[in-house]
Amino acid sequence: MKRGTFISVEGIDGAGKSTHVEFIRDYIKEHGKEVIITREPGGTVLGEKIRELLLTSEHMHHNTELLLYFASRQELIRQVIVPNLDAGVWVIADRFVDASIAYQGGGRALGIEKIKQVYALLEPHLTTDMTFLFDVPLELALDRLSCGRKLDRIELESREFFERVQSSYHQLAKEEPERIKTVMTNQPVKYTRDLLTKYLDDLLKRSS
Repeated sequence: MKRGTFISVEGIDGAGKSTHVEFIRDYIKEHGKEVIITREPGGTVLGEKIRELLLTSEHMHHNTELLLYFASRQELIRQVIVPNLDAGVWVIADRFVDASIAYQGGGRALGIEKIKQVYALLEPHLTTDMTFLFDVPLELALDRLSCGRKLDRIELESREFFERVQSSYHQLAKEEPERIKTVMTNQPVKYTRDLLTKYLDDLLKRSS
């Protein structure tokens, strides 16, 4: 059986990535592929418990935060991502390792080398076939976050934190342009969807 395709979606909080995840899933389904959506942190019984700790704990050392994200990720890889890919299912991950590079490596200033050291411990060691980086001017992202809903511990971080996160994402996209495709979400929805369709068609051709 042909292996499934592994896609992740990334972006700073407020970038609007969640708006487009279902479109990506539905487009893939329309082309005859079985597809699931996972999320980080979470996606497994243990992962959801870790998610609760990560998003609600008032005080947490940066290293603890990093290790908890990777603990959730390891469970997701073994229990959900790999079994589905092996069964030919396409997997869309709402955040993956790039998020740790951006949020903990950049936002928390832990540095990319520390992230890579922890990343190397994951079994198996997975890389996405394609990552969509949903991007938006920082001011707009912060405005979206302040629109009334209750914010979690990460979303309550400072502007400087999100500047570092966004800068890290931009650097990743610059270093890996074949894997990471930047999609601006401050454009009309049709423009964004047309661009996603172009990239998804390329993935579908590769998988045929």
